[in-house]
Amino acid sequence: MSLLRSGYYGLSWVCAPFVSGYLHWRASKNHEDRTRLKERKGITTKLRPNKSLLWIHAVSVGEAVAALTVIQAVLKKCPEVHVLLTTTTVSSARVIQKRLPKNVIHQYCPVDTPQAVTRFLNHWQPDLAIWIESEIWPNLMHQTQERGIPTVLLNGRMSLKSFSKWQKLKGMISPLLNRLSLCAVQSEEQASFFRTLGATEIAIMGNAKGMMTPLEVDPTKYNAFKQELGDRPLWLIASTHPGEEEIVFKTHKILRKTYPTLLTILIPRHVERAASLYQLALKEGIPSTLHSTPVSLKDVELYIGDTLGEMSLFYALSPLVVMGATFVPRGGHNPIEAAQLGSFILHGSHIFNNPQLYDILSSLGLSKNVHRAEELSTFVLPWLKIRKESYEEPQKLKLYREEGLQNLMKLLIPYLKTLREERG
Repeated sequence: MSLLRSGYYGLSWVCAPFVSGYLHWRASKNHEDRTRLKERKGITTKLRPNKSLLWIHAVSVGEAVAALTVIQAVLKKCPEVHVLLTTTTVSSARVIQKRLPKNVIHQYCPVDTPQAVTRFLNHWQPDLAIWIESEIWPNLMHQTQERGIPTVLLNGRMSLKSFSKWQKLKGMISPLLNRLSLCAVQSEEQASFFRTLGATEIAIMGNAKGMMTPLEVDPTKYNAFKQELGDRPLWLIASTHPGEEEIVFKTHKILRKTYPTLLTILIPRHVERAASLYQLALKEGIPSTLHSTPVSLKDVELYIGDTLGEMSLFYALSPLVVMGATFVPRGGHNPIEAAQLGSFILHGSHIFNNPQLYDILSSLGLSKNVHRAEELSTFVLPWLKIRKESYEEPQKLKLYREEGLQNLMKLLIPYLKTLREERG
């Protein structure tokens, strides 16, 4: 064990009581699920299935939804396998809870203290571990590998900043990456990052988020909203961050000069901001409402989403989706879900979190970069003439998704065969 690894282990052991206190503080701020806080300490009331158990870990909403696609593909191939899906954030748990397939158990991932990780692994005893993207926790990875559990990193990605940080901690990360059974990364650049840091069994798989199963749309809610909407022109801006809502307000005021009946739908990335945005919109002189407050659409110009798990409804309705976190330096959120439901994508220049996904859509003619935020109205305007008749996935995007998923399963099949053999 390297000096860095020993130091981290010792520090995380000693700090475990303080980490527990921190979790309780986070729960008081609603950043943790207080009813399931013990899971973060590796404690659960759920029984381990007496079957082969595949453990898949995804951090937040985007990774968790991508994980569901992987799970569905695995269960189609190996229906006898049971899956443990762990996530870190409250929002990811809420989004996926209603979408869990049969034979899938959800738990919160334990914090990276030796005590929590040991309790977690002692109870669940997974036969294969798959981690999505770059969630690298030294105690979790080390203990899993020490137990002889095959470990796979899927959709591997790290920013240049993270790569530089890990280079300084190479003595800690290299032994972990070196012992990965498979390190499947998004691109050649990512392959070079992980290779430099110690990974050896590397494959390039593309981006798993581009392979996600399209979101389901509630037909009852869709038809009701569409009927009330009538012939009104509509556009949507999704997953906004502070600094972008002001752009929305200005754009809306410009557009309504040409289209007085315009409806703008605004969905903030963090729905707890919705109430304050509602007040801000009223101060701007824009008649507004919250999605959770039922009023007639004829009385509003700005419709603000303030619930979780209903993005598919709004994507399905709008012919055009402007992606948030791209007009401020936040890196851009996943645009694929909107494109899969038949929406054209506009975005700003800040797409460093998901450049590959935006490149995919651009190459397929399904997106456009708006370089200057003040020009947004010019790009939105032509789309207000369009009335979206369906939310069918574009054929070229469907073909791309299916091909990517087939290639991913080819990478996983050798490990899934081992999984089935272990427990019979």
